[in-house]
Amino acid sequence: MENSIKTSNLTKAAVIICIMFVLVIPFKIIQSICICILCVILFSYIQSRILLKKIDAEHTFKNLKLACHEQTEIIFHLKNNSFLPCFFCYFFDDVPYLMVAKDKNSGVCVIRPKEILRIEYRITALERGRFYAGPLKLKMTDILGLFQISKTVSDKTTVTVRPARIKFQTLFQPGTPQGNEKILNPIYEDISLHKNIRPYESHDSIRRINWRATAKYQSLFTNQYELRYDVPVFVFLNLAEDDYPLKEMRWYTEKAIEIAANIIQTAGRHKLSVGFAAYSQDFPYLSPKQNQSDFILDILSEIKTVSGKTAYTPKLYFTPKLPHGTLFYQVGPEEVESYFAKLTAGKDVFSTKNLGILKNGK
Repeated sequence: MENSIKTSNLTKAAVIICIMFVLVIPFKIIQSICICILCVILFSYIQSRILLKKIDAEHTFKNLKLACHEQTEIIFHLKNNSFLPCFFCYFFDDVPYLMVAKDKNSGVCVIRPKEILRIEYRITALERGRFYAGPLKLKMTDILGLFQISKTVSDKTTVTVRPARIKFQTLFQPGTPQGNEKILNPIYEDISLHKNIRPYESHDSIRRINWRATAKYQSLFTNQYELRYDVPVFVFLNLAEDDYPLKEMRWYTEKAIEIAANIIQTAGRHKLSVGFAAYSQDFPYLSPKQNQSDFILDILSEIKTVSGKTAYTPKLYFTPKLPHGTLFYQVGPEEVESYFAKLTAGKDVFSTKNLGILKNGK
């Protein structure tokens, strides 16, 4: 925390002149005026010291997570713990240039005694990674503006920006159905994974009726739920720079990371055991486990490419280490090339099946 009180040259000169007049000039009227001026300056200095000590700031949320190109809200509070007002307080929350705050992270305010002000602004993340909002920088003055108070509060909010969300379907067949409600087809739907509502059909169970929508639209509606499977999932991400075309390397590798993140996120939403490995810096490897998808997404927010070329077949290398029946998804230059080819052709359906990402049985 960096604190300072700056005094203007004019104020310093006024103090020196008043002291000289008190000591040298014998007229009591002049001495009284000079003493009054010195008392006012002293009062302003004491107020400055109190404000420096008692004005504080703190972020409300210490950790935030969002996807690239999405927005989130940063909130912090300015606190005046003293019995004196602060008539001028300039605040600035330092956010990196990779986030757009539209100048809403700074401003000027008045803080009354014992008041807590809530300041909030929105940011848009432009790149994935781990960033920080903070430190908080405050600039204040005393009631007469004789002293400039600067204070830096080291409190920060950690902003983890994950890969951008893309339109992509992750398929988990084959797998063992593990839903909670049996329907006409052989797959169970999980009632904890609500998907949509649709008009009621004669074969629908009464337990599936959405009574709120039925009352609102005066017609029967049925709940739809996402399908749930019990199957381990493993994702291999190839970020070897020599495997990608040099000219589009950054664009291609970022898309590979986004596809891998989509698979991991979808598997986590379906409560599946998820594992991950990558040919990248630090070469992370995580065997499939429950409740691991969030941690893997944090890894993908900071993962980086590495020079070199993959010298092994990922599926043959990792399969002996994985549980039996694990679905093996591989994301690399070939899969990304297939993605862009379908994108150029005007296709609007991208999935692990039509991009050849699921390597089981291949």
